[in-house]
Amino acid sequence: RTVLPKAGPVTMPKATVQPLIRKKKIIKKKTAFKRFQSDNFMRVKESWRAPRGIDGRFRRRFKGTPTTVKIGFGTDKKTRNLLPNGFLKYRVFNAEDVDMLMMNNRTHCVEIARTVALVKRREILQRCLELNVRCLNAGVTRYDEEEGAEE
Repeated sequence: RTVLPKAGPVTMPKATVQPLIRKKKIIKKKTAFKRFQSDNFMRVKESWRAPRGIDGRFRRRFKGTPTTVKIGFGTDKKTRNLLPNGFLKYRVFNAEDVDMLMMNNRTHCVEIARTVALVKRREILQRCLELNVRCLNAGVTRYDEEEGAEE
């Protein structure tokens, strides 16, 4: 049984758990859909809005206009929200939250919330070791905690 040290930097041993789904993620469009005429006017923001004009060439999909949002640009359900390491992200705030992934350690990985301090972080990492759950930000420590350890 692996036990984390009481003091010093928090590091996880190399995880042996591998993701269940290893399907390649297909990205159909790399650039974001921009709102029509957002480059012409400052008052028109870039965030996507569907065109609604009665005579608008963009709504009528004339030649030479940018692409509009369509169902065909959607992501495959099996690879949607999938991280490059093949897991889905699950944010935890305490050690009890890790227990949710007891049976799903091949599909989900843990991300410790940024508000969690060092003591609870160690408890979460210990629970991750026991349940064989991968943790994304295991080696990350907050700046003020590092300063407190030096003094």
